[in-house]
Parts: sequence; structure tokens; C-alpha cells
Amino acid sequence: MTPPDLAAYEFLYYNRWANLRLIDSLRDLKPEQLESNSPGAYGNIYDTLRHIVQAEARYCTRVIATLLDPPFAWDDHPTLAEIRPYAEQVSSALLEAADQMVTHGSIPVKWDDGSVTNLKPLNWLIQVVNHGIEHRTNITTILAQLGIEAPGLDGWSYTKANLDRMEA
Repeated sequence: MTPPDLAAYEFLYYNRWANLRLIDSLRDLKPEQLESNSPGAYGNIYDTLRHIVQAEARYCTRVIATLLDPPFAWDDHPTLAEIRPYAEQVSSALLEAADQMVTHGSIPVKWDDGSVTNLKPLNWLIQVVNHGIEHRTNITTILAQLGIEAPGLDGWSYTKANLDRMEA
């Protein structure tokens, strides 16, 4: 069985891989396609992707107390090419946060109301991974409705793309 700390890293590597793979697959979409929405989804494709990246930056801020300001203003509607390096920076910070998690055994999470709760690392990991999966699924659902083939973002696709680490 993989020790929990190593499993945490792999889940974060998966999350990084899925986010970047999704961004890369969206780069050729037309602006009107990026504005496509679907009932029950978080928002349009662009806003949902932005939400994923912004939320992950906030998770880092809560855990490692490092504010990750993007090199652009979100209100300026940055391109996916501009967002991608920032998403990479955020995912690296998530891995740094995992180091904190493994070292300290608990994570102080600062809630929006200012209160702080010490959580088991697993709570934080569940939120990061679940949040990403949920919203990437929103995006792939919209793509399917547009008749656009979505990239494989599932565990098997990740495993196949990372056999160097995943083979027994």
C-alpha cells in the first residue's frame, strides 16, 4: 500500500495533469465556444476554468499563507495561453502545500469568516481533487454538447500518460 503522503502527491500530480491537459485542449476553441454554458454547470467554459485556477490559488493561500497573484488581471479576460503558466505555478504551490501537510500532520485552514480550523491533510486533499474533477466535468459536458471531443481526463488516461511512475 502506498503511504498516504505519497498518495497525496500523486493525486495532486493528477490534478495538475488534468488541469493542464484541459487547458491545452481548449486553446483552439473560438471565443463564442469558450462562452458556451449548460444547465447545471458552474458557468461557461472560460469562467469555469478560471474558477478552478482561482480556487486552487486560494487553497494554497489557506495552507501555506502565500498569496499567488497572477501576472495578469482576471478582469482583462486573459487568454488560455496566459492562464496556463499561472495554473502551473498554482499546481506547484499545491505540491508545496502537500509538503507542509506531510511535515506537520495537520493543516490550518482559514475560512472566509476568518476562523481557523486544523484539519487532517485528507480533508484538504479531498477538496482540491473533488473540486477540480467536478468543474472539469462541467467543462467536458459542455464540450460534448457542442459536439467537441473532450480530452481523456480520467484515472486510466492519467495512468497511461504516466507509466514511468505508475507501473508496479
